Amino acid sequence: MPVLAHLDDPPRSRTRGLLLGFLIAVPVALVFMLWVIPPFVDAIMGGARDLDDRLRAEDGYMKALCADAYEAGRDEALCGCVLGTEYPSLDCQFAFKHWTVERQGEYCSDPGNHQRALSFCSCVEAVAGKVAAAAPEQRDTEVVAYERCMQLPDAAFLPTIDALAGDG
Repeated sequence: MPVLAHLDDPPRSRTRGLLLGFLIAVPVALVFMLWVIPPFVDAIMGGARDLDDRLRAEDGYMKALCADAYEAGRDEALCGCVLGTEYPSLDCQFAFKHWTVERQGEYCSDPGNHQRALSFCSCVEAVAGKVAAAAPEQRDTEVVAYERCMQLPDAAFLPTIDALAGDG
């Protein structure tokens, strides 16, 4: 809307500034859309996919253990949780970690296995010691440290269901 001041000094056209802003913003937006944002999306989605795959594998392992290789004294706490939930890797994660630390402790008690996986077995023994020394309400927070043991280069896998079924 023109005012009296515009009669002597008309407003400048905004077209030049708009065009200059458009010429700067479009390449910057393209750089972000093509080279900056996709790696972040891939990293987030890849991490979520890896976690989902690991949780599905744990679900399958726990369900197979409780269905095919159940031993009352050894698996009672874990299977009591697993059989009562739909997604045991989420709902029974602390029970599974406790069970895993116990099984890996048994694996590491063999001197030959201990030498083959020295850093892993040392880590498992340290975690088991902290869990045993912790107050009952703190044991779940202590057993989470086992995840660091699994990342070691000499980490041992959990026993197969067939091997566990043969033990019982």
